[in-house]
Amino acid sequence: MKNFIKGDKIIWFIVIMLWMVSLVAVFSSGSFLARNGQTGIEKTNVLFEQLRSIAMGCGALLLCYFINIGVYRKIAPIAFGISIIMLLMLFVPGLRSETNGAVRGLKLAGHTIQVFEFVKVGTVLFIAWVIEKYADEMYLFKDYLLKLLMWIILVCVLILPNSFSSALLIALVSFMMMFFMEIRGKHLWLTAGGAVALVALLFAVYHLSLGLFGDKANDVGIFNRLATVENRIKSFANSEEDSTLDLSKLTPAQLQKIDNENRQSENAKIAIAEGGIFGKGAGHSTQRFTLSMAFSDFIFSIIVEEYGLIGGIFVIALYLIFLFRCISIARKCTAPFSQALVLGLAFLITTQAFLHILVNVRLIPITGHTLPLISHGGTAFLVLSGAVGMILSVSRTIDKQLEEQKQVQLSEESEAPQDAAEIEKDYNDKETYDYEQDNN
Repeated sequence: MKNFIKGDKIIWFIVIMLWMVSLVAVFSSGSFLARNGQTGIEKTNVLFEQLRSIAMGCGALLLCYFINIGVYRKIAPIAFGISIIMLLMLFVPGLRSETNGAVRGLKLAGHTIQVFEFVKVGTVLFIAWVIEKYADEMYLFKDYLLKLLMWIILVCVLILPNSFSSALLIALVSFMMMFFMEIRGKHLWLTAGGAVALVALLFAVYHLSLGLFGDKANDVGIFNRLATVENRIKSFANSEEDSTLDLSKLTPAQLQKIDNENRQSENAKIAIAEGGIFGKGAGHSTQRFTLSMAFSDFIFSIIVEEYGLIGGIFVIALYLIFLFRCISIARKCTAPFSQALVLGLAFLITTQAFLHILVNVRLIPITGHTLPLISHGGTAFLVLSGAVGMILSVSRTIDKQLEEQKQVQLSEESEAPQDAAEIEKDYNDKETYDYEQDNN
């Protein structure tokens, strides 16, 4: 049992708290599923599903926690290769699964696997491995491009036709990892400028295709995602709509129409506004009946509606403390791989969390990102819990090393007085002998 509390205890506490928040929030926000979902579904079904996700997440965390950091170093390129293969499988019609008009999962053995969740962690592992292995060989931009950047570009390009926001998240996390691991600033500025130019070029080609082929251009996967991005930005910019409509009495068909018009963010805004400082209380949310993605993409708004500003600040504080603790762990790391891995996974979890929160408070357009370790889900919960397990594995290794160093230091200190006493005894014996010799 002693091994279970090794590593950063504050991170252990934060993860457990996030799981508890998840259980309560998903159970409450699952009302939309129970009311408008498939026949026979009940809120208890949603609760048991989340309990199962948390149990699986706990298992994944413990498994990754007990794996030695050296194993992650060895499997990093393999994990990245598997991630690329999974992304390529999304283009196979018989294997892919569509969600909300986008292909984001693979149908394997009767289950849908959310590929992007694995790819995020696989990419972080790969970047950490490359930084440690080739850090001294990436002084020239050409070497940086061939050894690291082109692989990140490949991942983003493969993701882009199905999820612009996921590609953006991976690009952002990758950039932060390279920045904090001190990749040359000149390389990073060129990377950022090239990324902006590439996105601008994609939108230019998209609008040119619209002019030439009309709406048929949207049949192309990547153009379809660009159209979605534009619509979300336009919907976000148009904040003059009346958002005071009572949606609780609308039919399921009408609710679906509103969802298609991107009114979910408006409902989330209403939920947050109605929460006030202390909230309506657990289970008293009204927007959960009209917000179709309340249990995933907009769960933060339900938390604020029921627990108020205090509840929202509490959740934000958990993620911020988690980030600061991970930075503290990274500063103690002596190996570049361990340091980059902890930073990358911390940036991944916290960046996704704050993107979700910013969408819910309507500061940025809809991205479709869930709230890590809180939102309803299977694959995401499993993978991100495993990611925390990796961080705790590094922390456990550091604690073990510090403990061994402390024991060695204590051993040396305990031996030092003994040696001094022996030297003093020998000196006194010699003085006594000399004194006796002189007197004789």
